Amino acid sequence: MPFRVSKPTPHPVETLCEEPWKLAVEPFQVSPRTWYVAGQTWVGAYLIDTGAGLILLDTGIAESAYMLVDSIYKLGHKPTDIKMILISHAHLDHFGGAAIMHALTGAPIYMSKEDDEFMQKDPEETELPHDIWHVQHIKVDRHYDDNVAITLGDISIRTLLTPGHTLGCTSFFWDEKNPVTGETYTVAMHGGVGANTMNDDYYKTSKMLTPAHRERFLNDAEKIKKIHVDIALPSHPNQIEILDKAGTYTHESQPYLDDTVWADFIDERVRQVKVLMK
Repeated sequence: MPFRVSKPTPHPVETLCEEPWKLAVEPFQVSPRTWYVAGQTWVGAYLIDTGAGLILLDTGIAESAYMLVDSIYKLGHKPTDIKMILISHAHLDHFGGAAIMHALTGAPIYMSKEDDEFMQKDPEETELPHDIWHVQHIKVDRHYDDNVAITLGDISIRTLLTPGHTLGCTSFFWDEKNPVTGETYTVAMHGGVGANTMNDDYYKTSKMLTPAHRERFLNDAEKIKKIHVDIALPSHPNQIEILDKAGTYTHESQPYLDDTVWADFIDERVRQVKVLMK
């Protein structure tokens, strides 16, 4: 599967906030234990079945939370089956639905310490564009420790601090076994690669992000892309094409299995950041 980037949706933020149903998508499986459940096509959310409860990775915004909940029910689960809510980074399009999901599930909310502090010290920056969507503030229950995996059932998620897009972007890596072939795949999602917060114009107004965070992102990218990943998942579906194969998954076919996508994806995001530095 060659690496491809989806065409962006015109005015996706406004559409997601005001008419999220126009971006609706049914839940679909992407790996043996993981499903795309955001309910819409602009910002991702994933449900991981650990055998001892579900882990929710990112939540979208408050306005689309009903679509996320609907996706969970369509897969035969209920919100209280969720035991952990993991947030990739402190931007409202990724944590905006977390307060709702916490209330529905009782599950603790995880975030990096760096982004928890970022969110507390400069809430307006993490809520960008804060004049468009409804803000649901959250209380983070637990912080990531990159030396300690997050384990539930037979799934252990390894976290990795990958700053740049925010102070505390966190990437996730976990292994899943194909129940048909017995093969084990490493699944991954990068915590945040948006060049929109890694350019000189942005740094002129940011209170906490600096060019040093961009340099950290560029330096880390060389190491991160060398991590072996069999199935690379995007935090936004326009970063890695997954929607074109929605609904086609089988354990035998593995439509998202391609260990070249991860490195190509990282290289493309580095290229985009460097373009903005010229």
